[in-house]
Amino acid sequence: MTVDAQASVDRGVARKNYARLRRALPFLLFIVAFFAIPAAFGKFAMQLANIGGLMAMAAMALTVLTGTAGLLSLGHAAFLGIGAFTAGLLATLYGWPFPATLIAAGAVGLAIGALVSVATLRTSGLYLAVGTFALQAIVGILLIDVEVKVTAATGILMPVPSLFGWVVNDLNRWWQVIVVAMFITYLLLNWQVSSHVGRSWVAARDHSTVAAAMGISLLRARASVFMLTSFVTSICGAIGGYYFGIVQAANYDLHLAIKYITIVALGGLGSIPGAIAAAYIIMLLPHGLSWVFRVTGVDASLAATGSESIALAIILIAALLRLPQWVWTRLRVAIQ
Repeated sequence: MTVDAQASVDRGVARKNYARLRRALPFLLFIVAFFAIPAAFGKFAMQLANIGGLMAMAAMALTVLTGTAGLLSLGHAAFLGIGAFTAGLLATLYGWPFPATLIAAGAVGLAIGALVSVATLRTSGLYLAVGTFALQAIVGILLIDVEVKVTAATGILMPVPSLFGWVVNDLNRWWQVIVVAMFITYLLLNWQVSSHVGRSWVAARDHSTVAAAMGISLLRARASVFMLTSFVTSICGAIGGYYFGIVQAANYDLHLAIKYITIVALGGLGSIPGAIAAAYIIMLLPHGLSWVFRVTGVDASLAATGSESIALAIILIAALLRLPQWVWTRLRVAIQ
């Protein structure tokens, strides 16, 4: 065998090994996160890890909807609220168990996502964003009305959840629930994106006319991605409602929707691992700002007013200008 042929074989083996490593990496990270993080971190760090995991679940769904399918949505917080209120009402008024409320929350979100996809079939881009913004406003008003009538505007107090007798009553157990939910969400979304369904989303996004000529149903493609991401987001909202212990309409406003848009833009459109990393970065943003204020001697009580919103706006603009990708490319060149 010649030297060139041997080098070609070695490169092929290296590519196969790299592909195997990439496929195994999510499982390895899941095992490490499940067992090592609760043992290594304190309570405050576990609190941050749990909240970041909840944000990562919803961010993965939005990056598939906006990045992979190209459907810009400003109503992501609405589906979080729909899931949280569905689970809260069923758990407190009817005594439904934790798993059943999650399934019901996902089913309600899936149904509403299907209705949104049909109602916005002929819209795209800015017009779709306006339509989902209207959904956000309508759902916000309805949730406030439900909260006032059911709880006199005090919020729904969630019971302590349990899974077949296993009570989720501390941060470590919550981390186990959240990291398993994150892993399942990652596998589900990655599987769909890699399948023929995901390819139909990309085709409908990039060349809708050609996709229709090839026999791809634009309605089916849009409905499937809206239903899947709404299902995941609503379940995430339900888990978040249980985790925080109270469900209030004020927590699911437009500011939260913009925060998720920032996460998707920062992580890279269509990048599921990027959405996870960006979710933790944005989750840590207020704590980072507080540290900067403390180090620089600025009164945090005064500087914190609107500082997070300003920082989000700066990060969103930087992400849209692809500055993070430019910085990452420069760092890779410098390291090499």
